[in-house]
Amino acid sequence: MVIQRSYARRLLIASAIALRHVTTLAQAQSWRSYLQRQQQQQRGNNTDLVISRLHQALLQHTTRLWKSIEAKPTRTSATTGITFLASFSLFSSSSSKKESTEKEVSSKMADETAKNMSETIQHSDQLFDENNFQEAYDLLQKSANPEAYEIKWRSARALFNLSKSTPSPKKEQMIRESFQFASEALALNDNDFASHKWYSILLDTKSGLDGIKERVTQLENVKKHMKRALELNPTDATSWYILGQFYYGLADLPWYQRKIVATIFATPPEGSYEEALECFEKAEQTKPNFYSMNHLMLGKTNQALKRNDKAKEYLSLAANVTVLNEDDKQAKEEAAKLLKKL
Repeated sequence: MVIQRSYARRLLIASAIALRHVTTLAQAQSWRSYLQRQQQQQRGNNTDLVISRLHQALLQHTTRLWKSIEAKPTRTSATTGITFLASFSLFSSSSSKKESTEKEVSSKMADETAKNMSETIQHSDQLFDENNFQEAYDLLQKSANPEAYEIKWRSARALFNLSKSTPSPKKEQMIRESFQFASEALALNDNDFASHKWYSILLDTKSGLDGIKERVTQLENVKKHMKRALELNPTDATSWYILGQFYYGLADLPWYQRKIVATIFATPPEGSYEEALECFEKAEQTKPNFYSMNHLMLGKTNQALKRNDKAKEYLSLAANVTVLNEDDKQAKEEAAKLLKKL
C-alpha cells in the first residue's frame, strides 16, 4: 500500500508538470497514450481504488486538452518541449525504481517462504520419526503453503499413522481424509516415489473400509503404485515391506475371498509366500531392524513355509520390541501369540 501511494504521488507530480506545458497536439497525444498504458498496467497489478481513479481523471483531462489543441493548434517553444519530456523522465525514473524495489521485495519474500517451508518439512519429519504424529500433522496444517506437494503427502502419512490409535468412527474419517491428501499429492507430482507409496497404502486401507469386493477390485492398482514407488526409489525399505504385504495377502486369502477375486478378474492377481518373503528380506537388507511389523511378517511368512527356526528368530525379535507406537504394540502382541504355537 505504501508503494502504491508513493506511485500515486509521483504520477500526480509528473502529470501536473506535463499538462501545464502541453501545447501541441503531438504532446497531448503522447501523454494520453502514456496514461492509457500506465492505467492498463496498474489494472494488471491490482492497484487500489485511489490510483485507479487518479488515472481515470488524468486521462479524461488529457483527452479534453487533446481535443482542444486539435481544434486550435498553437506553437510551442523548445523550452516547453524539454519541460514536457522532463515530466516523462521524472515519472519513468521513479517507475523504474518502483519496479526494482518490488522485484527485490518479491525475491526476499520468495526466499523467506522457501526457508519457512524447508524448516516446516524438517521439523515435521523429526516429529514423525519420534512418533509425535499429532504434532507433525498440526505443524503441516499451519504451513505457509498447505497446498504444496511436500506438505500433502506428509499430511497423508501423519494422519494415517495417527488414525491407527484412534477408535471408530473417527478412525474411518481420518483414513478417508488421509486418502484425499494422498490423491492430491499424486495429482501434484507422479514422479516421486512418496506420492505412489502413500497412495498405494491408503488406497488399500480406504478400499478395505468399503468392503471386501472393493478391496479386491483395487488390488491391481495397489500393486501398480507400490511397484512404481520402488522403480523411483528401490532403496525404500517400507515400500518393499508393503509389496511383501501385498503378496502375502494374496497367498493367504481365505477361500471365499478367492471366489470374489475369480469373479472380478478374468486373470486374477497372484501372490505367493515365496514372493512375500523375498520382499520382506529385501526390506530388512535395505534397512536392518527398521520396523517391528517387518520382523512379524518375516516370522509369519517363514512359518507358512514351514521354516520354523527362522520363524522363531524373527517372531522373537518382534515379541521383544520396545513399544513406541501402535504398530509396535500390534507386532509384539501377535508375535507373542504365534511363538506359543511353535
